[in-house]
Amino acid sequence: FATDHHIPFIMAFLTKQLIRTNVLNSTRVFSSAPSLNPLFETAQSALEKSCYLKIDWKINEDELVSEAVKRMVAHDIGALAVTQTGTDHVNGVITERDYLNKVAFLNRDPTKTKISEICTSGQANLVSVTRTNPIDRCMEKMLMRGIRHLLIREGEDRTVVGMISVKDIVKCAHEKHLAKVAALEEAITTQQLVNNPY
Repeated sequence: FATDHHIPFIMAFLTKQLIRTNVLNSTRVFSSAPSLNPLFETAQSALEKSCYLKIDWKINEDELVSEAVKRMVAHDIGALAVTQTGTDHVNGVITERDYLNKVAFLNRDPTKTKISEICTSGQANLVSVTRTNPIDRCMEKMLMRGIRHLLIREGEDRTVVGMISVKDIVKCAHEKHLAKVAALEEAITTQQLVNNPY
């Protein structure tokens, strides 16, 4: 039977075992599914939270601006990816600002104006990230270019597979911040247990 003299040593041993178990569990979670860890939010994480994942986010360049506006209003979004005539290849982006600045402000008729006339087009003018880009990098690109939407590429072949908005970026950044706070609190608690095991 344990005596009062043995209790501090037993408590210290149990504390170390508990800390070791927590570290191993954290390592397993990270190694098996890093994409589920909010500390490592990526463009793919934002895409999975985005409304763009559930809608048809592409529109052909030959469609009328009025059709693009209808779809943006219907889905409560601010941009659509623009595809080339006769293909599904994304070669542009049309935003609510394009409509306001290039159609409404100039009193142009949106029912007679094609998307190709006002959208941002050409690979050199499009801002995109790969699925694995960290969420911080996505935010930097948005801020540097003064935009509110990013195209998501499958890889370096520039095939566009999705679109995210600044709202999606904010969601991920907020979850990452909460995860950092939780990790810091856990580290402090663990250190306190190590220093004062009983």
